[in-house]
Amino acid sequence: MTELSPDYDTDPGRWRSWTAPRDAHDTVATHLTGPVLDVACGDGRLARALRPGVRWIGVDSSPTQLAANPYRPVVRADMLALPFPDGTFAEVTHLWCLYHLADPRPAIREAYRVLRPGGHYHACTAARTNDPEPLPDGYPPSPFDAEDAAAIVGSVFPHVTAEPWDSRYFPLDTRDEIRAYCRHNLIPAERAETAPVPLWLTKRGTIVRATRPWHRCAARDPRRGWRPHGHVTRRQHHQSVRVELRGLEPLTSALQRRCSAS
Repeated sequence: MTELSPDYDTDPGRWRSWTAPRDAHDTVATHLTGPVLDVACGDGRLARALRPGVRWIGVDSSPTQLAANPYRPVVRADMLALPFPDGTFAEVTHLWCLYHLADPRPAIREAYRVLRPGGHYHACTAARTNDPEPLPDGYPPSPFDAEDAAAIVGSVFPHVTAEPWDSRYFPLDTRDEIRAYCRHNLIPAERAETAPVPLWLTKRGTIVRATRPWHRCAARDPRRGWRPHGHVTRRQHHQSVRVELRGLEPLTSALQRRCSAS
């Protein structure tokens, strides 16, 4: 998995302070009933926003972020190779992470794999026209921008909706705050010196939601040779593999043992 920006590991406090204003975790959390797989869970912002009783499991590749995450269970793993059986979760989330991959589609296919038929997928990202005040020409394209996110998710899931946002969100009240914001977001330093103070920021992005269909004929199934059988899958021309998982308790215990051993 491509590494996140240095702040993610080396200065998590500053990373949290500058990503909070564009946070979609609270909005996504209102739709989740569990069990939820929170991919790239970071320090547990989505878990914090969930209603009491919603079952949650976090995955992240960063040991620093997992150490700062007070919620359990969590497991260190790559989003391209999730350590879970097919059809395990009712919801899977990719919040503020897919633009770090050269090609996000394999990660989305992996999310599809671990979703139950009828399960829901949620992803979010910023637009290239985010922060137009300090960056009127826009950000360079990333592998997963709001402008293309629905189409990318739609290459894996057949049922996709997008909920964009575009609003004047919050001010940077001092020159030092503007400098820090530009530095964190890789905006040229000279923009920080010429911007007005205070500088109001307009935030633009989207939440993409998708559903894994119940029927094979309705799906763009990303796994050639696989046929869903309810919550169980088998591969053609190979011995059938049956997964019995009525709840997450056995899986949770296994993950806790794995985390303790790592």
